[in-house]
Amino acid sequence: MARVGSRDGSKPPPWVGAVAAVSSRLNALAAIVAAALLVAMTSLIILEIGLRFFSRSTYMTDVLVGHGVAAITFLAMAWGLEKGTMIRVSVLTQRLPPRMRPWAEGFAVVAAAAATGFLLSYEWQVLARDFARGTTTQHILPIPLWIPDAIFFVGLSLLLLQLLVRLLLLLTTRFDDEPTLVL
Repeated sequence: MARVGSRDGSKPPPWVGAVAAVSSRLNALAAIVAAALLVAMTSLIILEIGLRFFSRSTYMTDVLVGHGVAAITFLAMAWGLEKGTMIRVSVLTQRLPPRMRPWAEGFAVVAAAAATGFLLSYEWQVLARDFARGTTTQHILPIPLWIPDAIFFVGLSLLLLQLLVRLLLLLTTRFDDEPTLVL
C-alpha cells in the first residue's frame, strides 16, 4: 500500500487515501504481470538458444521479446514511480528553499500528467484503429496489434493515476518526503 501522509504527521482526506490504495494495488498487479512477462521472455530466449544448437528456431522470439520489453516498461512505470525507484534529477529542487520544493514538485507532476494524458489520448486512437481494422504483425506469428496497444494503454493509464495520486497527496498534505533514487 502507498505511504500516505507527510513528515509533519498530517493525513490526507479518506477519499485520497482510498484512491492511493486502489492505485497501489493496481500498480502491484501490473508489476507482477511485468515480472511474469520477464520470466516468460527469459525462458523463450533460453529455448531459442537451445534450439539453435540443433539448427532449429521458434522464428518468433524476436517479435515476442520486442513486445514483451515494451509491455514490461509500460506496466512497471507506475509501480516504479510509486516506490521511488525512478531516477529523479533533484539538482534544481535541492537548491530551492524548502517552502518552494512542493511547488516545483507540483509543477513537475502536472507537466508529467499532461504529457502522459497526451500520450494516452494518442494511444487510445491507435488502439481503436488497430482493433477496428484487425491489424496484425507481419510475422510468422500474426499477433493482433491491439493486444500490445492495450498493454501500453493500461500502463499509461496506471501512470496517469499514480501522478494524480501524487498531486492529490501534495495538495492535501504538502507531501514532499517521497523516496527518491539519488545518483
